[in-house]
Amino acid sequence: MTTNHIVVLVNLNTMVRKAFIILFCLLSCYSKSILAQQISGKVLDENQEPLLGASVYIDGTTIGDISDIKGEFSFEIDKEINAVLIVSFVGYQKVYIENPDTQKPYLIQLEPDVSEMKELVVYNNPYSREEMLQVFRDEFIGDRKLQKTCKIINEEDIRFRYNPQTLTFTALSEKPLKIENHYLGYTINYDLLKFELIFQRFTLNTNFLKSSTYMGTTQFLPMELNKKYRKRRKEAYENSTLHFFRALKANNLKKQGFQLYFKGFQTNITQLLELQNIGVMAEVKVKQKDIKFKPKNLVSSFEVLYKKNDQTSISFYTDNFLIDGYGLYSKFDQIMFSGAMSKKKMAMILPADYEY
Repeated sequence: MTTNHIVVLVNLNTMVRKAFIILFCLLSCYSKSILAQQISGKVLDENQEPLLGASVYIDGTTIGDISDIKGEFSFEIDKEINAVLIVSFVGYQKVYIENPDTQKPYLIQLEPDVSEMKELVVYNNPYSREEMLQVFRDEFIGDRKLQKTCKIINEEDIRFRYNPQTLTFTALSEKPLKIENHYLGYTINYDLLKFELIFQRFTLNTNFLKSSTYMGTTQFLPMELNKKYRKRRKEAYENSTLHFFRALKANNLKKQGFQLYFKGFQTNITQLLELQNIGVMAEVKVKQKDIKFKPKNLVSSFEVLYKKNDQTSISFYTDNFLIDGYGLYSKFDQIMFSGAMSKKKMAMILPADYEY
């Protein structure tokens, strides 16, 4: 008896595919329900031989598996999610699969990554590598106290460039960043797709930052859980974007400690956003608001106060977005945060499947 497989081959530009997946994986097509369903399959190399040790995981979570000696993998997803399945193996191109199918097993063939052979480009930067590395740590890892317990193991793989003409600082790495987060208790593999800081003037002083952007794919591998990690994870979760959007989807913002303000006055969520459950997703419509001196394309902006203390400003450059069962939201490049939530960087980021 033969089993039908979904065959996946790598045959397109990897970076274009990455950008497409990252920007659009949670957009307007609605996800099917994934309730305790199994994702399984087999990973082969370019010669159609089984690959032992390939990582197969759901982006931004701890959910996944390692292929065995037969190249086979299998794991369950127990919540509704609009997900990206990532298959990776050292020296091979990664495969990105939107909304993975749970009905049929996958047959995934990886191809050698020719980018491994790229010539190293050395930039003539106006700042030293150590200066640029520290700025990268500050904006990517976060607070310097946390940098003592959350470290990038392979910092030597990161390359930097500061363009004096555009006042733009960028970082890139051909290899995934290996991060040991002993503050929250996770080992993280982070594939850096974009890191860009734009300054107001010729400086590396982050007090003069005009904008800060980074994106990538993330695999979380939990360390052995203890009371310390459990306590810190709960603290990291509180007033995070994950916390806010989960509460928004569940329609219990007030119960979770969030208060909303528009133009300095406390208001109700129904005055700002309209929620509608569609299948496993929540569709959110952003109500147009009259804002003086409004930036181009801004639809609405309001403030969030958490437990009457920490304040965050959220700006929407879209009039609609989706929230899935884990609290992941679409169009993240069009929803901007400043204040308390935006200060939680990699050292304080939790996997999407975090539960306390």
